[in-house]
Amino acid sequence: MVPIRWAAEQLGARSVEWDPKTQTVSIETNEAYDAFEKLSSYVQGLTSQNRRKEDEIWPLPENAKKIAVPHLPLRPLTLNLENQPFEKKKPITLSVNHQPYAVYDIEIHNGHIYVLADWIQQVFKAEVTYDKMANKLSIESPNRDEIETQIKMIEEALIPATPEEAMKLWGRGEQTRSGALQYAALSPELRKKAMERVKNYGWVTGGSSPWVGPITVKEEKKLSDTAVEYTVTYPEITSSGSTTGLEKFIVEKRTVNGKEGWFITELLLASSYYSIIPADPANHASSLYDNL
Repeated sequence: MVPIRWAAEQLGARSVEWDPKTQTVSIETNEAYDAFEKLSSYVQGLTSQNRRKEDEIWPLPENAKKIAVPHLPLRPLTLNLENQPFEKKKPITLSVNHQPYAVYDIEIHNGHIYVLADWIQQVFKAEVTYDKMANKLSIESPNRDEIETQIKMIEEALIPATPEEAMKLWGRGEQTRSGALQYAALSPELRKKAMERVKNYGWVTGGSSPWVGPITVKEEKKLSDTAVEYTVTYPEITSSGSTTGLEKFIVEKRTVNGKEGWFITELLLASSYYSIIPADPANHASSLYDNL
């Protein structure tokens, strides 16, 4: 176990605050964490699903299939609850960039809160190893420059070459809950709006239930040589049945960072539940699940 404030400060946290009334440790992480979260979202969307799932979701563009998806140092979070019955333990709340976790396995020594080393990996995406023979704990934080380079390579490979590729990239992002794939399909103006949501909710969109099923193009309307309007529908699936979702957006040919491609420039109708773009009453598609 390690003192959470010490570990956070060593790994470059922007702030660490303790609220004794709510028993909450609030941590604002550094830019390396933010970049790692974005890269993780790309990996989630680019990684092949099981065969049945892949048959139901939009395929990746040909260029995207050639991307060498990086291996991320992730392992399951393991909590030791053997010493005391779970129901008798009083947890603290660990709030990381406004995302709360209930932490039961804690110890307090001399006014310092100690948590399992696994939480340091969970919070800072660091690689944590313990050498029992040498009694040595090693913590290695992610390399921000390497992560940014990987993100740049992925985003360049994902630039949609056709309006259909942009439409399918957006859809696959919703189907795999990858906000990063959705982000890659957006124009610079919409990317700025997307980042407003990311600051509060992270790169994961939607939920494990309901989820976006197979997408159907209901209408494809050519507005000009450089603009196409799409209307798509999809089942919002749960274990007990499904409802129908509807989205409408405009894809235009644009140059972004010196690269020409097709990007979504307007969301005329979108679900705030699945979309990385914040809900806007003017273009919000009502959904049974938007308030979950």
